[in-house]
Amino acid sequence: MNPYEPIFKEIANGLLEVAETKPNYSDNAMLDVTLIFQSVFMDKIFDNQEYDNMDDEYRLEMVEQAGKDIRKLIHTYTGLDTVKLVENYLK
Repeated sequence: MNPYEPIFKEIANGLLEVAETKPNYSDNAMLDVTLIFQSVFMDKIFDNQEYDNMDDEYRLEMVEQAGKDIRKLIHTYTGLDTVKLVENYLK
């Protein structure tokens, strides 16, 4: 088991307890959870690619498209650009 999984479980359970209230997260929180999601999501993509025995070129295209899709999804529904969030985070 990945050592972060118990932390994910604890956070998820805590969030379920307060699901009815607006939590007022910062833009940095959005970036943090996006990076966590992206890590788990890409791991599962890799598992799928291994299962399908994809060639390296297609694997790379798939991962790049997944990153673009995540960025677009976040921008469409929040107005936040993850690239700009990273730039601001690193300042």
